[in-house]
Amino acid sequence: MSRKEEKALQKEQEKQEHKAQKVQGSLAASTWVGLIVGFLLLILLIVFIMQNQQQVPMNFLKWSGEFPAGVAYLIFAVAGALLMALVGGLRMLELRRQVRKQAKRKRN
Repeated sequence: MSRKEEKALQKEQEKQEHKAQKVQGSLAASTWVGLIVGFLLLILLIVFIMQNQQQVPMNFLKWSGEFPAGVAYLIFAVAGALLMALVGGLRMLELRRQVRKQAKRKRN
């Protein structure tokens, strides 16, 4: 092997070692970024609520009353998020049940 080939091989090995030493992203880092983004969105939501304080009439089924518009939007947004979480939770339970059934079939 020539001197150039040896240097090229050594350089390639160093690159591979450098790639192996790189630190990959972690769950904690992703969570931290998510928390920061959520906090910034929360600030924007608070500003929106504070700017929409005019009273608006609300009627829902047999309930009625007047609320500040920003608070009413917040209540409906939270209710929508809870509904989505409920549907997502039911879907996860359904998938978990299917996985258990498949695992049981494989054992038998």
